[in-house]
Parts: sequence; C-alpha cells; structure tokens
Amino acid sequence: MIPIRSRIKRKNGLPTAIPSTQSSKSKVQLDAIFRICFNFVVLIGLFILVRGVPRYSTIRSAFLNNTYDTKAPLEPLEIRFPDRPSCFQTVLPIGEYVTEEKDDLLHGLKQREKTTVIIISSSSKKLETTLPLYGDMNGVIDRVLVLWNNQEECPPKVPLYTKVDLFVIPQRTDSLNNRMGEDVLKYTRTRSILHATDDVFLPVRYIRYMIYTWVQNGVDSIVGDWKDRGYADSSSGGYSKFFPEKQKGSSKERRHNIVSTRSMIIGRKWVEIYAKKERVNNFVDEEANCEYIMISALIRKNTERRNPILLDIPKEHDREELTAEKEVDETLNKEDEVIEKGQRDRCVQKAMAFFGNDIWDTEE
Repeated sequence: MIPIRSRIKRKNGLPTAIPSTQSSKSKVQLDAIFRICFNFVVLIGLFILVRGVPRYSTIRSAFLNNTYDTKAPLEPLEIRFPDRPSCFQTVLPIGEYVTEEKDDLLHGLKQREKTTVIIISSSSKKLETTLPLYGDMNGVIDRVLVLWNNQEECPPKVPLYTKVDLFVIPQRTDSLNNRMGEDVLKYTRTRSILHATDDVFLPVRYIRYMIYTWVQNGVDSIVGDWKDRGYADSSSGGYSKFFPEKQKGSSKERRHNIVSTRSMIIGRKWVEIYAKKERVNNFVDEEANCEYIMISALIRKNTERRNPILLDIPKEHDREELTAEKEVDETLNKEDEVIEKGQRDRCVQKAMAFFGNDIWDTEE
C-alpha cells in the first residue's frame, strides 16, 4: 500500500496524522511555475538564436523579409514593382528623424554624432567588399542606404548581421537624382548625409573628420574631398578641375566652388529643397551626370555663395579606391567619349539659368 504523505497535527493534546493535501497543492503550483519559467527561457533562447544577440541588429535587405529589432521597426512589405520579380519588393524601416544630435568633439558629449551613408549602385560585386566594413562602423554611421539603380538585376545579398543597419532599396528609375530623392529624405534619421560612390571605401577616421568639419563649419555647409574639387567660371560658363590660366593673378580670390558626390557630406535639409526643383531634376535626368554641380549650386544659392570645404585627408586615413588608378583613368576617358564634350559646361550654364547668373561668383 502506498503510504499517504502526512504531517502531525495536535488536537486536544493528541497527535493526529492527516493527509497533506495542502503540500500536494503547493507542489503542483511550484511545478507549474517552473514549467512557465522554463518555457520562457526557451523562448528567449530561440528569439536570440533567430535574431542575434540584442546589441547587434539584423542587416536590412530590401528583398529579404527579415525580423528586425525595436530600434528600427518595419513598415509592411511595399509592392513598388508589381511587374518585377519578388526580389524587387521592399521591406523598409519607419523613418525616425533625429534633430538634436551633437558632435562630442565640439560639445563634449558622450554620444558622438553619426551620419547616414548614401550609395548609388548597379553592381553587386562592388558592394561585396564595402558593405560588411561599413556595417561595423556603428561609432560614426547610423544607417547605410544603398539605392539600387539597376532596373534589370536583383539587388545584392548582404551579410546577415551587422552593428549598423544596412538597407538595399530598389529605385523606380536609373537616375542620379535618387541621391536626393524621397527614399533618402524618408529613411535618413540623422541631420547630415554622406554621399559616396560604390567604387571607393571611406575609413572610420575619414568619416569622423568629415562629420567634425561639417559641424564645425555649420550645418548648412558642404564638405568634400580635395581630389573631387571642381571650378565653374562665372564669366565663361565653363567647368574645369583647375582655375583657368587667364584668371591667375586676378585681384579676386578664386576658390573651387564645386565638389563631387564621390565623398560629400551635406545637411539633410538640402534633400527636401532639391526634390522640389522639378526643372533641375529633369535636366539632370537628361544630362545624366551633373547632379553634383546642381547640388553645389543649390547650396551656394541659399548660403550667400559659400564655397565647399575641401579636405586634404592624410594618406594614412585616406579613402581607398577600389578600382586601380589606371582603370579609373580609362573609365573616365571612356565616359568623356560617351558624354558629349562640354556636357559639364552645359551643366554649369544651366545652373546659372536656374539659380542666377552670379551663382558662380566669389563669396559675398
């Protein structure tokens, strides 16, 4: 016979053995609590296994319907391209514009100001090297937005995990205006935007120096690399990389007034202003290669013709060209053959028509 668990209770001074139903009930309750706790721990383990350690965030890929952390909640799947393969459908974050970021090098704050990197690309191969590296720069980059301009090929696959949120966003058109388009305006959370191309890699200290200089010179400023300088001649309406010979020795100080988007940091506010310039956007689409001239002119128009700040980065912290120098030169030569000679001259002259004949004059 199985003995009944009992406890001793005294009644009228005499010990009496009674069944311990209360103890059995307590044990059942403890077992239930243990099962709940165990299941909770298992769920947390599965959650971390699927999504990764919380301090890392899952890479955002426009064609993978991944699960994302609370830091960047997702909007529903957006069917932008019903006539294209499913890889072109986009999962995107909800925009959260940050307005009060400061740079600790200037203000002594613990949190350093970050920027958003914007890259236009049509080549998956070019992104294979740079995306994982940018994904590790959570000290200077908030997000990387890759604007996929290729209208035929699917967007590239990206690493599964990174410290920085990466988004590959297919574009409706193959246009350089996408640099200043609605996706950039909507999904940029920082007050600055760092434009880059897919054939260069910008190291951490390079980016930090650009952010520092941009904040130091005011959030309306435009900062670029000395190697990307350009000069628009207000008298002839011509474009060159260097000052024309006839202007050397002039009483007015001549400075480069254009910088390329290969490495350019500007304020987010200029994206919204640029997007409203319909005539500018139409012209850039027609000419195909002068959006940086129009961006430079736009900022000059609204800042009393301030010139871009051109940085001569020390060699040890300089950007890395992902294409051999010889190949770059050959590419540029071929580009010049395809694009009519004087195309940049037309861009400079058109900017004068859009923003005023004095737009390329020296600063006020």
